[in-house]
Amino acid sequence: MRALSAVWVLALALTLVTPAAAQPVDDLQAADALVQTIGWRLSHANARQCARGAPGIGLLLGDVQTFADPAAVRAAYGLSGDVAIAAVAEGSPAAAAGLAANMVVTAVAGQAIGPPPRHGSWDRVWALQARLEQVAAQSGEVALTLADGRVVTVKAVPSCAVRFIVDDARDNAGATRTQVRIGREELVRLGGDEAMIAALVAHELAHAALDHETLLGPGDRPVAAVRRTEREADRLSVWLLANAGYDPDAALRMIRLIGPHGLFVIAAPSHGKASTRAREMAAEIAVMRAAPDRDWAARFHREP
Repeated sequence: MRALSAVWVLALALTLVTPAAAQPVDDLQAADALVQTIGWRLSHANARQCARGAPGIGLLLGDVQTFADPAAVRAAYGLSGDVAIAAVAEGSPAAAAGLAANMVVTAVAGQAIGPPPRHGSWDRVWALQARLEQVAAQSGEVALTLADGRVVTVKAVPSCAVRFIVDDARDNAGATRTQVRIGREELVRLGGDEAMIAALVAHELAHAALDHETLLGPGDRPVAAVRRTEREADRLSVWLLANAGYDPDAALRMIRLIGPHGLFVIAAPSHGKASTRAREMAAEIAVMRAAPDRDWAARFHREP
């Protein structure tokens, strides 16, 4: 997970710059913004079909206390506090409310940021992120208090209940039932092509939406079972893409490009050949385009 990655400490340090900038200033911060934007677009567009949907706002927080030297980070980037907005999805309620990366946050839903956690701990920032998401889901809105004293209340809208994270420490991708993690190496490998990156994110979102984590269970997983879930994620991803306005054929380009490189989730030996998977996705695209609508909750056929 990115949250537990020592390398990601550097990534977050580079994302938390002076609040006056309020824009991505390097490739790591741009990667955060891109994945948040794509994830939000997919999540919001498919919210009605997601079994675990919840109102959301499209925002990710960061905490300088996850660094070896928080004081140095604050001094280097001109931060007046520990917690700042790490990424905001374009087109999200958070963006519409005027929130942007690098703004310092002093309270979430009326609850103050609180004292620093133990050295190197991610406990505080994930607790704050969870509070933000829970209040937005339960109340339909959430208020953030900024360092300049403003209280910005953001109205939440339907989304799939999944968090999107860039992991600078790994070169693969993965998903649990509540989180999608994209390795920064894969963004580089895909050359910044938004449609292909969306295909990768959609594949992982499909794993989360279909709750493959629970289906496979803990421990060693039989190859046959893994391949079934990978086929499902491949096939569902094209529906997710189409609903969000992306060309589903981007999934074919993505798998053909990165499959031969051995991406953990996309092309590990247990997951099948890229050529076979591309062929099955092409067949699913034909099924989808022949369907009367793109309601995958009703039209998509699960693996036996």
